[in-house]
Amino acid sequence: MAVVECTPRPPSTRSQSRARRWVPLATVGLIVAACLGTAAWVGNNEVQVNTAFDRAHRSLDTTTHHRRMVLADLAGVRASLTAVDGQVGLDATTLSQDTTQLQGVETALANARTNVSSQTSVKSDLQLCLAGVEQALNALSVNDQPHAIAALDAVSTSCTVAVAANG
Repeated sequence: MAVVECTPRPPSTRSQSRARRWVPLATVGLIVAACLGTAAWVGNNEVQVNTAFDRAHRSLDTTTHHRRMVLADLAGVRASLTAVDGQVGLDATTLSQDTTQLQGVETALANARTNVSSQTSVKSDLQLCLAGVEQALNALSVNDQPHAIAALDAVSTSCTVAVAANG
């Protein structure tokens, strides 16, 4: 058997240079891929942010429109309230005037009742007086002077009150 000696050869400079070239290219590729991935992520995030902003802007526009409509309705309600307040003021004034007039009418009615009561009393006294005078006249017509005087004496108070009441 023959022994063959194997001596290690020095590494070839060619394979080392190839390995050295591959590492920087891979690093550059990874960096480029990382940049592209980051750019894609940032771009997607930008689209989402723009979409959210557009939704928020539309919502703000809708809310602003509704607010303007509510303010317009509120202005109409305020105008109606002012008109109603004015009408209530007029009605309160009218009620006050009507109340004053009603109190005047009540006072006049009370005075009229008192007057009617007084006139009823005077009428009663006058009727008694006239009845007594009529009896006295009837008694005189038959020459019955004592009955005539008695009839006038019986109604003299009623006749005095009736004359005094009518002035």
